Amino acid sequence: MRNKILLSAAVLLLLIVIVVRYQYGEKLKIFKASISQYENSQLNIFRNEKERRSDSIAKNHNEISHLFNDQFSETNAVIAKDTTFSFLYLSETIKYKFPTLEYINCLEDKCNVDHGNEESKALIANKERTLEKAYGTTFLLWYPKLKDEKILKKDTLFGGCLRFFPKMSKVVYDENIWNEFEKFMNDYIKVTSNVEEKNKNIRAELISDIRQTRNRLQSKGAKYFDSVIEARKDLLFSTSTQTKRFDSSLLGTIQYDVDLVSYNKVTFENIAAGAFRDQWMSNSLNTGAMPYSYCFGSSNYCGSDECSKIAVTTGSSDVLVTVKDENADVVRHAYINGGSTFTFNVPDGQYQVFFYSGSGWNPDKFMANVACGKLRGGFVSNENFSKDDYFYMHSQIMRYQLILQQNGNLSTQPSSSSEAF
Repeated sequence: MRNKILLSAAVLLLLIVIVVRYQYGEKLKIFKASISQYENSQLNIFRNEKERRSDSIAKNHNEISHLFNDQFSETNAVIAKDTTFSFLYLSETIKYKFPTLEYINCLEDKCNVDHGNEESKALIANKERTLEKAYGTTFLLWYPKLKDEKILKKDTLFGGCLRFFPKMSKVVYDENIWNEFEKFMNDYIKVTSNVEEKNKNIRAELISDIRQTRNRLQSKGAKYFDSVIEARKDLLFSTSTQTKRFDSSLLGTIQYDVDLVSYNKVTFENIAAGAFRDQWMSNSLNTGAMPYSYCFGSSNYCGSDECSKIAVTTGSSDVLVTVKDENADVVRHAYINGGSTFTFNVPDGQYQVFFYSGSGWNPDKFMANVACGKLRGGFVSNENFSKDDYFYMHSQIMRYQLILQQNGNLSTQPSSSSEAF
C-alpha cells in the first residue's frame, strides 16, 4: 500500500512539472511576441522621428541637413537591453534591441558641431596661410611645435552622446590666441635677430683684426700668422647657450635656446704678438734713431747758453731712453744699440731718465695712449722698464753706464710703459 502511494505521488508530481513547463513555454512565446512587437513599434517611432527631424533641419539649415542625412546610421542608433520572464519557479533572460531617439538628438548636435568646426577650420587654414606668408621660416619652425598643445584647442563634448560618437569634439578658433602667437613670433625674431647681429659683429671683429694684423706683417710674419690662426681657430671663438623665455597668459611659458658667440681677443693678441715677434725678433734701429719723433719731437739741440748733457752707454741689450723734465713731459728720446753711447743735449734743469730695454724692435707695437695719440714701437721680447730718480744739472754732464760692474753707483727702479712715456 505504501509503495502505491509513493508511486502515485511521483506520477502526480511529474504531471505538475509537465503542466508547468507547458504553460511556461506558452506564456514565454506570448512574452517574446510582445517584445518583438515592442521592438517594431520603437523602430517605427524612431523612423518617423528621424523623418520629422530631417525635414525640420532642412527647413532651417540646408548644410546641416546634408550632414544629418549623410551621417545617419540606424545601426548605430540601436541599443540592447534585457528583461527577465518568470513563471513560478522558472525564469529566462531575454535580450531585445531597438533604436533610441536619443541618437537623433545626438546626431543633430554633432552635425551642428561639425558645421561649426568646418567654419573654424576655414578660419584656421586662412590664418595659417597669412602667418606663413608673413613670418616664413619662423612660422614653419614654431607652429608645428605649438599648434596641438597651445593654439588649436579642442573642447571634448562629454555626456550621453559619447556612446554614439566617442570622438565628438569642438574645434575652437580663438583670435586672441592667434594674436598672442603672432606676438611671440615677433619677440622671437627680435631676440634671435639681435643675437645673430651680435654674433655677426663679433665674427666681423675677428676678420677685421686678422686683416689689419696681416697688413702690418711682412711675408715671413704673415705666413707664420696664418698658420697659427688656422691651427688655433677653434680657440678664437667659443659658443655658449642661453635660454630665452616668452611668458604669456594665453600660451603659457615658451622657452628656447640661442647660441652666443664670444671672441677670445686675448688669444688672438697672443697669436699676433707671436707673429710680430717672429717677424721683428732680429730687427734693430740705429743708435740715435728717434722712433717717437711724431709725438716727442726729434730735436737734440740745447738752444741755450746754459746747457748740460746726459750720456748713456748701453750694455748687451738695445735700449730706448726717454728723458722727462720737471713737468713730467718727455723732452728727449733716442734708440741706443747694445754696446753704444748716445749723448742728449738739454738746457740746465731738473730731469728724470727712463730706460726701456729688450730684443727685436717692432715699429707697430702699441705702447701707450699719450697726448699725441697712440704711441707705437717697442721690443718684442725681454722687455724691461727702469728709471732713475729726478736730478738737477747746471752746466754738467750725467753719465749712465748700463753695464753690470762691481761697486757701480747706479741703482735703477722698476718702471712701466705708461710711466716712461
